[in-house]
Amino acid sequence: MEEYLSNKQEPGVEVFVGGVPGGASQVELRDLFEAAVPGVVVKVALMKQFAFIHLRDKAAAERAIQKLNGHLLHCHRVVVEFSPPRPTHTVKTFVGNVSATCTSGELRILFQEFGPVIECHIVKGAWG
Repeated sequence: MEEYLSNKQEPGVEVFVGGVPGGASQVELRDLFEAAVPGVVVKVALMKQFAFIHLRDKAAAERAIQKLNGHLLHCHRVVVEFSPPRPTHTVKTFVGNVSATCTSGELRILFQEFGPVIECHIVKGAWG
């Protein structure tokens, strides 16, 4: 496994999308947000039932939240809101080349040896 620490912030503003149905794809979420607020989507990170969408600025994030909170996606209402800030004195750690069979629980246990793990997510194909 390859890992590195990143202290840099993602560009723009991050919104949280909750209640994402299993059949939804990263491309579908990008298209949904691009239709609501054209030209401002920077990155989409899709997990199992939630996603983080990085938008260019706060005004774009506010418009996206207003237009898409409660939107029906595959017959499920999604929650779109500003992403809660990360707790202070924490760092994100990237771990690459994780096996497709590895779970976030297994990864959490591996890293707890070095200190408390606040969040642990496996993101597949979300960068780009």
